[in-house]
Amino acid sequence: MILLLGGTSESVDTARLLVDHGFEFIFSMATEIPMALPESALLTVTRGVMDNTAMESLIHESMIAAVVDATHPYAVEATKNAMRACKNTGVRYFRLSRRSSVPDGSNIIRAKNHEEAANKAGDAGRTVLSTIGVRNLAVYESVCSARAIRLIVRALGSVESLNAIKSLGVPGQNIITGKGPFSFEENVSAIRRFGVGTLVTKDSGVRGGTDEKIRAAIQEKCLVILVQRPDPQGGEVFLEPSELVGSLKNYLGATSSKRDGVTSITIL
Repeated sequence: MILLLGGTSESVDTARLLVDHGFEFIFSMATEIPMALPESALLTVTRGVMDNTAMESLIHESMIAAVVDATHPYAVEATKNAMRACKNTGVRYFRLSRRSSVPDGSNIIRAKNHEEAANKAGDAGRTVLSTIGVRNLAVYESVCSARAIRLIVRALGSVESLNAIKSLGVPGQNIITGKGPFSFEENVSAIRRFGVGTLVTKDSGVRGGTDEKIRAAIQEKCLVILVQRPDPQGGEVFLEPSELVGSLKNYLGATSSKRDGVTSITIL
């Protein structure tokens, strides 16, 4: 049995490959966002945030032989918990890493964390468009408020996201909602609509829409501030789902045949 930690588009690709190769596995994700997973008796889906203790219990109870971490590149806690759980249980850890797509350029300012990024955005003194989600938004709102800079926030339109943004005092007219990735044209439209001078983004790769954001910002002569990826150490790292699944086959010697069926859903 394999534990696949997902929630990204490439985790869905990995799930399909695991089914194709006859692996039995659990697909675990923290959110309720629908995913286009394959229907198979090989696949069980669990939803809910797990710390390392909960993950260790699942590893023992389900006799997990390998953990595949296909979470978002910025899901730091999820990766730490997975690595800690694997270390404590002696289970092999595999990580699927998303390729970076950010070009070098003097118009891109790199920041090692959100605090540094927020202060660099404040130093520029121009309207800021935040595309980094809501979890680390407070530091941007604080810096922009202190310097009388307009902050535009683009995030999911879920009730939780909107409540989190509004709780920081961001007015509704400064909030853009939608599910990305956003096209080049959509990014240009947002920049022009709000008179954005600084765009803050993460290096979420092609699938995260980073290319379109940066191209739009460069065309519109915006400053781009990039929050760099964390760099977790340890485990086997792969850039393609096919390479990862091939390594799993070698490690586990999987020979089980495919079985048709209906996906089992378990709510944690």
